[in-house]
Amino acid sequence: MVYKIKEGIIGLVLITILLIPSRALSTTVMEVARELACPCDCPLVLEDCNMSCGLQWKDEIGSLIAQGKSKEEIIDYFIKKYGEEARLTPLQKLHGKIYQYTRGFDKTDWAIAIAGGILWVLILSGVIYIAVVRFVRRR
Repeated sequence: MVYKIKEGIIGLVLITILLIPSRALSTTVMEVARELACPCDCPLVLEDCNMSCGLQWKDEIGSLIAQGKSKEEIIDYFIKKYGEEARLTPLQKLHGKIYQYTRGFDKTDWAIAIAGGILWVLILSGVIYIAVVRFVRRR
C-alpha cells in the first residue's frame, strides 16, 4: 500500500516537472519584439514602441506565436518580409534605449544633467585627492 502511494506521488511529481517547462519555454510577443527594430521613424526597439506601426507588428508577432512559430522563425519571417531594416543591431538597441529615456529632455534638463555630472566628477576628484594627500602624509 505504501509502495503504491510512493509510486503515485513520484508519478505526479514527474508529470508536474514535465508540464512546467512547456510554459516556461513558450515564446512571448515582447521576447520577440526585443530583437526587432521598430518599423516607424522613431529609433526605438520594437519592444518599447507604442506607435500604431509598432503595435501592428506586435499583433503580427502574436498571430505567428499562436500558429506555433518559434522566436527564430518569427524573426526570419520579419526580415524576409520587411528586409534588413527589421533586424536590430546592437548599436540600434543602444540608441533606442538612450532615446527612450531622454526623448522628453529639453535644453534645461540636459543642462541640469551635464552640470550634475560635472559636479559629481569634481566631488569625486576632491575626495580622491584628499585621500591620497592623507595617505602620503602618514608615510
